[in-house]
Amino acid sequence: MEKAKALAALLLSLAAGCSSEQERPQLRVYAATSTRDVLKSLEPVFEARHGVDLVFNFGSSGDLSRQIQAAVQAEVFLSADEREMDRLAAAGLVVEGTRRSLLSNQLAVIEPLDGPAGFQTPFEPGQLARGGVRRLSLADPDTVPAGRYAKAWLERAGIWTELVDRVLPAVDVRAALAAVESGGAQAGVVYTTDAASSNKVRVVFVVPREEGPLISYPVAVIQSGREPAQARAFSMFLSGTEAAQAFEAAGFLIVRE
Repeated sequence: MEKAKALAALLLSLAAGCSSEQERPQLRVYAATSTRDVLKSLEPVFEARHGVDLVFNFGSSGDLSRQIQAAVQAEVFLSADEREMDRLAAAGLVVEGTRRSLLSNQLAVIEPLDGPAGFQTPFEPGQLARGGVRRLSLADPDTVPAGRYAKAWLERAGIWTELVDRVLPAVDVRAALAAVESGGAQAGVVYTTDAASSNKVRVVFVVPREEGPLISYPVAVIQSGREPAQARAFSMFLSGTEAAQAFEAAGFLIVRE
């Protein structure tokens, strides 16, 4: 009996040791929804090289920045606009010297693929204000960068006031895309990268960069993170050639500094 107890204790000890060796630090990355597909594709590469588990929290950049301010639970923040990063910097939550603009994007007007074309060629923004568009799907302009960018373009085109009552605000850009995919909206304005990820929508028009707002995705390391060295490593990894190729393949524009 005593030998059995001793053997059981030894096995438990060995198991605990193995479990301890297998435990890896977690690196918490808060990132804009539009970057989800690329970051998930890069996840196994970084994890294998650095011995960490990446834990992603995807959402609208506005929601993510508020979450970080309420309770600092992130090591790295990849925002879809500079405004949300400015808020964190103003609150002293961004590690000095780690912030940089990583990516850019473009806006696209989309419509459901399952249906007749609702717009004439060549496209001009005023067509969105006509009767065929009863609902225009956008990420919420009050809280989501993609929605703010879309609103800014529509204001510049002089048709925002005609459209505002038809806008169907979504919690993030993927939700705005989903509303068009389902036919809940006759048109939408999303990022080109999100439009390219769907086989249920048709791209009607890509907003030229010179006609749209400046779209910038900054990345930074967040103060008080539990893994500062790994956070810096991941931020630098996102700026490397391998990550750049993945982002470009998805349609993002790389910011060369």
